[in-house]
Amino acid sequence: MAVTGTVASCKPSTTTRRGNPAVREPVAYLRTSWSNDPFARCSYSYLAPSSLGARARTMLAAPVGDRLYFAGETTSSEAPSTAHGALESGRRAARQVIDAAEEGEHIVIIGSGFSGLGCARALVDEDYQVTVLEGRDRIGGRIWTQHIAGVPAEMGASWIHGSSGNVMTRILKEIGDPSYTFDYDNVTGEDDQAMRELARYEAKLEDAEDPNETTVASVMPRDPSAALRTALNINYPLEYAAEPRQLSVMATLEGRDLKGPDLLLPRGYDRILAQVRGGIPVRMRHVVTGIQYGRDGVTVTLWDGNTVQADRAVITVPIGVLKAATIDFEPTLPDAKQEAIKALGAGLLDKLWLEFPKPFWDKDVDVIEWFDPKNPNLWSWWVNGYKAFGKPVLLGLNGGDQAHRLARASDDEVVDSAMRALQHMYS
Repeated sequence: MAVTGTVASCKPSTTTRRGNPAVREPVAYLRTSWSNDPFARCSYSYLAPSSLGARARTMLAAPVGDRLYFAGETTSSEAPSTAHGALESGRRAARQVIDAAEEGEHIVIIGSGFSGLGCARALVDEDYQVTVLEGRDRIGGRIWTQHIAGVPAEMGASWIHGSSGNVMTRILKEIGDPSYTFDYDNVTGEDDQAMRELARYEAKLEDAEDPNETTVASVMPRDPSAALRTALNINYPLEYAAEPRQLSVMATLEGRDLKGPDLLLPRGYDRILAQVRGGIPVRMRHVVTGIQYGRDGVTVTLWDGNTVQADRAVITVPIGVLKAATIDFEPTLPDAKQEAIKALGAGLLDKLWLEFPKPFWDKDVDVIEWFDPKNPNLWSWWVNGYKAFGKPVLLGLNGGDQAHRLARASDDEVVDSAMRALQHMYS
């Protein structure tokens, strides 16, 4: 099943492989390809090297002429690249609108992720008229809960990061759902020596004279060992969705400190999204192609030529969409806004969920790491779904260059690649 460019396929494999007979073929799989989703074009944002540094986020968040407002994880200086940062940004945009708007104005919101629905909820609660437009045939944006083996398979955001004092944790308590405390240190396959070597290089990041324009790669060896490449991959592409050469040092420093353990959600992130949404209607399959704004309000043009008139607009689309310029703004966005869009990176982290007849891996660990001497950055980090959900499920992740490479491959090629890795891991 192909949904808005992000592939979610589910079928048994018929490929026969040599190797450990305990490594059975998957009975089902789910795959993401966020760069191929025209309504995302990325997984989440990162800070690329630029003179703006973290100011790029506040510049993107700034309103334009009291008519256009911007929200989304990309605009969050406190919690960028997170679901709770997206929700907080939507509520921040709502406060900005309320400060400028007259009572009962009509606000159009583009996007139905946490930022869009969080903004809509706050405005509806203050008696504003709200229209939420969503290009997909589902709500949620990069929150997308599918199911495999009867458990939630998060295709987008998976964790509540830093659960202590987190707005998501408060909503989780409201709905009474359980959570699973994820232990990143409960790992098998980790190369401790490579991680220690990486830590020595990372210590040099603190001495960067210009963290805004200095790349993480600049303090790393030009020809790292295969083991060090694996450690780099785990710490950067799988964390920031971008390669060390693409990341500024400031990318590793921005945002507030996260407190408390990370949580997985055994009943799914979509339940938190539903709680935020409440009964707010969303117009799905409404693809926005243009936004005209001025003193008299805003006119939003849709792909079919229809328009939506409103007093103000809140734009919550991902940075990948803004960089692709698929929405035509009239007049064009101010130079500062365009500079911010250019300075922010569109990262890629893709997932492959695999369901098996029974576990063939260590059932008691949270994380499985793997070092492939021939291809150190491929399939190097896995989540043990059996530990988290009690079902024979593995989640493999790839970020940065490897994710972009796999995005061009077919479903069968991606699954075959993962299964070859698992055969080598457990041979």
